[in-house]
Amino acid sequence: MVSHSYWKKRCWGTLGVRVTLFGTPLSDFGSVKDEDRMASWKDDLLFLKSSLISQKLSKSLSQTIIPNTSPKATSKIMSQALDLSLLKGSPEERDEVSAALLDTLKTRGVAKLKNHGLPEDLIAEMFDYTRRFFSLSLEDKMTAKHPPEANPNRGYSYVGQESVSSISGYEKGLPQGKTIRDIKETLDMGSPHDSLVDNIWVAEEKLPGFRKFMEDFYESCFKVELEILDALAQALEISAPDLRLLHNKAENEFRLLHYPAVPASALEDGTATRIAEHTDFGTITMLFQDSTGGLQVEDQTNLGTFHDVVSGGKSEIILNIGDSLQRLTNDTFMAACHRVTYPPTVKVGSDVVIPERYSVAYFAKPNRIASLFPLKKFITPATPCKYEDITAWDYNNLRIAKLFS
Repeated sequence: MVSHSYWKKRCWGTLGVRVTLFGTPLSDFGSVKDEDRMASWKDDLLFLKSSLISQKLSKSLSQTIIPNTSPKATSKIMSQALDLSLLKGSPEERDEVSAALLDTLKTRGVAKLKNHGLPEDLIAEMFDYTRRFFSLSLEDKMTAKHPPEANPNRGYSYVGQESVSSISGYEKGLPQGKTIRDIKETLDMGSPHDSLVDNIWVAEEKLPGFRKFMEDFYESCFKVELEILDALAQALEISAPDLRLLHNKAENEFRLLHYPAVPASALEDGTATRIAEHTDFGTITMLFQDSTGGLQVEDQTNLGTFHDVVSGGKSEIILNIGDSLQRLTNDTFMAACHRVTYPPTVKVGSDVVIPERYSVAYFAKPNRIASLFPLKKFITPATPCKYEDITAWDYNNLRIAKLFS
């Protein structure tokens, strides 16, 4: 495995990312003992938690804020789930579900999947471990802390450490550093067999069985990923083996998310949200969510209109397209913009406390050395190439850097 010091020389220094915590550059903590740094972060996080509860969000983070100009969601709710087990059925059934998957992603932006091969009890255990991890003390969670720099994207990130709106703002031409606060905490992991980047774990005695379970769950998701890619390749009439070859190293990312309970009124002025609107970096994303609600996706046939995506149960997979597939297909597929905000049952600006929310995202990405230059099939006189060549690794790192900038 490559050490973090190697990454600091090879990657972090090149990106030149500078992150602040309540106005203090994290790099300036280098001379402070780990226990002192931990105490400082703990005090800051306790202050943030207090601020959220008291609705004094304007003092919780030292960031520049812009009004939330996101379009309002409609009352239209996505509900129908595609039966992924039909991919193992007759040729006619496979053709039908592959075509339906393609059409749903193109028009809706996301597809809901059932009977995908991951047992309900396995998913229930995954959510149980997720809750138990985020229920650990801040001090314990910070033993698996995300490095202060953006890359590699591994470990625990506290509430406010990353800002997803920096990505969407950058893409829309907004000044760098103008952000909307994300009220969430996360744990990021990669493949247990990754030879380039280590995962960062809490000690086994703090949460027995956690590491082994998450490593195994990652492998299970990879198998489902390949089946979905085969179905998309069939519907797009491209080579399934070729598409698999771009993803065969399982250089993906796996994220646990916890959105703390927050008063609905705290999200009213647009200075904070659960997670700001954004697109994902990879090829496809498989999302598992609880029943709290609040996930919204932009309608691909009516841009600017967002639909609520209501959970059909924790075992259901919400599938969306990411930037990498958009590039590979030369915009035949468009990455779906999505966000997490008010659940549809909560009145905007009310004094109701939105319950905490848990979700788990598996980000399927091309191999690091894979080119994101559009595939030949999608470059024609009528649809000339829209993208320059870049490796999946370089593209991922550029996008990740915006989260922590």
